[in-house]
Amino acid sequence: MKPLSEKTLSIFFAVCLFVIASASRLFSLGAHWTSDERGWLDHSTVFMTAVNMGAFSETLVTFHPGVITIWIAALRTFFTEPHISVQGLALARWFIGVALLVGIGVAAWLLYRLFGRWVALIGAAFLSFSPLFLAQSRRVHTDALAATFVLLTVLSLLLYCGAPQKRRYLIGSGIAFGLACLAKSNSLILLLWVPICFVLFRNREETWRQFFLRGLGAGLCFLSCTLLTVFALWPLFWNLTFLLFGMCLLAVTLLAWRELQKGAHGRLTLYLASVVVVGVVSGYMVRTVWRVFGGVAWAITTPHNVEHFFLGQVLYDPGWLFYPLVLCINTTPLTLPLVFGGCLFLWRKRHQEGYARQFRTALGLVAVVLLFTLCLSLTSKKFSRYLLPAFPILEVLAAIGFFEFLKWSYSYIDARFGTETNSQKLTFSIVTVLCLLLIQILPVVRLHPYYGTYYNLCFKLTDIRKIITVGAGAGYDLAAKYLNRKPNAQMLRVQTYPQSGQFFYQYFIGQTHRADEGEVVVPDYEVVHIRESQVGWVPQTGTLNGELEHVITLNGIEYVWIYKIPR
Repeated sequence: MKPLSEKTLSIFFAVCLFVIASASRLFSLGAHWTSDERGWLDHSTVFMTAVNMGAFSETLVTFHPGVITIWIAALRTFFTEPHISVQGLALARWFIGVALLVGIGVAAWLLYRLFGRWVALIGAAFLSFSPLFLAQSRRVHTDALAATFVLLTVLSLLLYCGAPQKRRYLIGSGIAFGLACLAKSNSLILLLWVPICFVLFRNREETWRQFFLRGLGAGLCFLSCTLLTVFALWPLFWNLTFLLFGMCLLAVTLLAWRELQKGAHGRLTLYLASVVVVGVVSGYMVRTVWRVFGGVAWAITTPHNVEHFFLGQVLYDPGWLFYPLVLCINTTPLTLPLVFGGCLFLWRKRHQEGYARQFRTALGLVAVVLLFTLCLSLTSKKFSRYLLPAFPILEVLAAIGFFEFLKWSYSYIDARFGTETNSQKLTFSIVTVLCLLLIQILPVVRLHPYYGTYYNLCFKLTDIRKIITVGAGAGYDLAAKYLNRKPNAQMLRVQTYPQSGQFFYQYFIGQTHRADEGEVVVPDYEVVHIRESQVGWVPQTGTLNGELEHVITLNGIEYVWIYKIPR
């Protein structure tokens, strides 16, 4: 029997991966209502109402600005009523899941152009089952979309820098960055990375003047495409003024494109004029959306009004150690070692033909992770998901590390046993893939649909509940389903903590009461979540004089306690 070719094998694995990745993102979407999702469903309704009425100035509904999330979530209104419901939530999540699957597919294609078929396939697998990225992909929120567009921006710009004659990647990078900024304002951090990327790929045969002019032209083209994308997709800019600005930016883009075609010998005066045009347009745009930048300034300087539990303390700002620890806790045991290993392999081969560009690419990816970690650590408002743009980048680096490890292992087998060692290579490949499945993928997939409860298996050696706040909202739907099976469940009165009621009442068929409601209510049950226990929001009614009846356990952790209140 003729053995399958590499191309056939890769297509087979790609199809299997697509099916599994789709199942993890597009099924059981009604489970586990999480924080802020109600707000984003409301935002999408307000946004679409303003668009339908032609009141485009009213489409600035939040400083995030979350425009991409709002557009996609609004698609649900064509298939169901716009009011808040589990059905509407599931439908909005489905559309976001489809968009993210397309994004992962585009990222895999860009990886194929950068590193070849197998890194693209491995990278797609790692991206599909990255725990925090997967958990956020199943939410109506901004973070997963922003992280995906940041990844596409980075990969596209790295492709352009590695092959400057392929200017379509520069255009694509600018468009992707515009989408990232529309998704979430912290994507602006990437502006600090763009000049770093240009410097990493500087041609040593160029003079600094030539490099500066070429970089200036590329930067103008990049920013013009970004601004044009923002103007096209945000109705706030749908007016005559920004139509004229858009035409000016299009002219700047065409000018920069033409000058880039000539090499690095562009005319400085034309570039300076273009800088003035882009600067004026950017300044006017910033004035129009100043609320966004005001919100960013507020987020940088003001801690969140919800407490964190971090390293045994209840804090509003968990400090500098928070995000480095988040990187360790929310990745799989293999991710960071593979990242370090991949960078080491490429560094050792950096002088070999073809590896210099790959090493620079890896350095560019590492720079993105470091920039986001550093910049977000400077802010006072911190959540694990804010660092999400760093995680897909880490998964790409881990995929490079895994592929380089396989290549090194095959070379070692050839050197040790000779070149005719297909059986040894096959055995090694099977064992390696099984280890990857058992350590990297299955521990994540088995948690469906509660991927947010995942934490690094290495932390099984300690009690994660004493280190960091665990997933808010997880398990409330299961508690509601348990109580719904009670006789006369419609008559039951259940008390929840004020900030937790939104996660519970959508699933419960009886009466839900918040603990801070003014009316005197004697509940039949009280539902207490682990997050409330971590930050000291208990004892409550149930823990004081109730009887523990049932416990909801997820990923080996007790998440929800259901107390029966005696009459």
